[in-house]
Amino acid sequence: MACVRDAMIQVRSLSSSDPIFMALRAMRSQDLQFVPVLNRDGTLYGLVTEGDLIRLIYRATRGHSEPVPDWIRGAGRNLLQVQPVAEVVTRKLDTIGPDRSLEEAAEVMLRTGRKVLPVIENGRPVGYLTRAAIIDHLIN
Repeated sequence: MACVRDAMIQVRSLSSSDPIFMALRAMRSQDLQFVPVLNRDGTLYGLVTEGDLIRLIYRATRGHSEPVPDWIRGAGRNLLQVQPVAEVVTRKLDTIGPDRSLEEAAEVMLRTGRKVLPVIENGRPVGYLTRAAIIDHLIN
């Protein structure tokens, strides 16, 4: 039986103080829909996803009931180069261990709607499991 460790991918990460623009650039350069954000001690702070960035744009351009931080209103490229990813990062995450089965990981993804699961061992991320990585593992 294949386990998560067999299919997980390695991804470059950011720190919570890095600007949002770096998250955009990291996602595009790695051809991913997310970028992990780590604490100084190497533990996972959260993930910045394309969905987080789309919600940021939506909140900035629509009269939405959620409070919109002042810096978002009229946010242009310059602000995205200085505002930290901590402003948009998803902190509530589902994770999985590297020795769990791919079937279990797929079930978690389906149940939670997650497209990526951080793979955590000894409190630190050791990789990331995406839906695409599971499919790639199954066909290779």
